[in-house]
Amino acid sequence: MPRRILSFLALLGLPVTLWFIHRMQRRALVPQPRGMVLGLYAGMPDYDYHAELDRIAATGATCVSLQAIYRMDTYHSDEIRRHPTSSPTDAALLNTFEEARVRGLRMMFFPTINLRDEAENATWWRGNIEPHDWDLWWRNYTAFNVHLATLAQEGGVEWYSLGTEMASTQCFPDRWRALAATVRQVYKGKLVYSVNFDSHDSFTFGDCLDVIGMNTYDPIAKYDEYPSPTQIRDDWWWIVYKARTLMARFNRPVMITEVGYPSVAHAHVGPWDFRTDKPVDLALQNELLKGAFKVLRNWTDGEAVFYYLYGENLDRKPIGGPLDRTYAVWGKPAEATLVTYFHEPIWEGHIPPKAEDIHEAVVQTLVSHHRKVRDYEDAVLPPWVVTWEASHPQDAAEAQAILAKEPIPAHKIPKGAER
Repeated sequence: MPRRILSFLALLGLPVTLWFIHRMQRRALVPQPRGMVLGLYAGMPDYDYHAELDRIAATGATCVSLQAIYRMDTYHSDEIRRHPTSSPTDAALLNTFEEARVRGLRMMFFPTINLRDEAENATWWRGNIEPHDWDLWWRNYTAFNVHLATLAQEGGVEWYSLGTEMASTQCFPDRWRALAATVRQVYKGKLVYSVNFDSHDSFTFGDCLDVIGMNTYDPIAKYDEYPSPTQIRDDWWWIVYKARTLMARFNRPVMITEVGYPSVAHAHVGPWDFRTDKPVDLALQNELLKGAFKVLRNWTDGEAVFYYLYGENLDRKPIGGPLDRTYAVWGKPAEATLVTYFHEPIWEGHIPPKAEDIHEAVVQTLVSHHRKVRDYEDAVLPPWVVTWEASHPQDAAEAQAILAKEPIPAHKIPKGAER
């Protein structure tokens, strides 16, 4: 009799066990967050973005980066303020967070500082601000972030961006650490700062973040009329090396906060250039994205990837189309490419970063810096490289061994003569 009871209990327990295993497998196979940047650019502070969020969710995206624009009047301004039409109201932000949440989209809130007339003047940019009074600016910037991070906490936002592409502020790492500590008092999600593609070496405060963001507008084959698939692949693997080097330096996960290409000729040369008047080239946009995603599907150690951009001038419909020259993919070959990438079976945390991959990225980065010092008159080693090699002599030795196999140029390239 006891044996029959045990057998009966075992049969009852089998479905429970199978359900538990199935549930654990589903939890283990959460898709790597991949989605789109939705700029809250409608030009109406109380605009409802439900239609845009519907369209993003329909692509298979699992997350959205909500970018709201705020204003500094000039390089030297000390104040950060809402724009009367370009910045969403607090109520509109909370509504947008709710609209994203009910669609099952994981959220990043990405407040971004623009300067007046930035769209017409390439030198007016958040990356080179120099406020009259840095102390006042940091007080204002802290209050600005505390207010918005409080809304992000209320809205269930997973990632909050403290800043993006603000290279001239990166010489104040302790200010950033203090800002992060203050924001953590009101926000319990993950804090992010996004490094511009050309300012990794001056970035030193990754220790105060939960995730390091990268905006990946690196030029590809910039001296060629049209990049080859091999060039796109190789340059995108170099971007992955930069991500893995940041991961090694700070022991933090890395996400790509922006990857995108406008659908214009020579988009590979200056992917950041939204002001260009060059003609439409839908095929180039698509080839650049295909090449990027072929590499990124192997970057399983990434925290997330966001495509930039849903579209500009959202008050003008339709967005995209074959005559559109912006980053939008709608109605272009790149739309199918993006949707395919969103459906790739890449799982969050399923394959942990491999030590050998991180090591290779760091060594190749060291080689690159020493090569510049060898080849260019004005090149110097970034301070982090000197510090890293002092504490990792084997990495330094490997880098020098690789460099020793290369021919030494007869003359260094003078400053300003780089091609």
